[in-house]
Amino acid sequence: MNISENEPSSVYVYEVWANENAHQASLGFDVTQTLISRAKPIITGLERISTLITKGGKGISSN
Repeated sequence: MNISENEPSSVYVYEVWANENAHQASLGFDVTQTLISRAKPIITGLERISTLITKGGKGISSN
């Protein structure tokens, strides 16, 4: 989660998935749908900025 220096009331969240299939599969879970429906009222914009190639980090397995 991140905030912008220029927009302190904006929050930016980035998700990390093993691949596109894993992301699509997660959307089928009831818990995911519940979280999405709870978050919708406070989300003012949603855009896909880019797809990144993750090289590592805490909790990221290197394949």
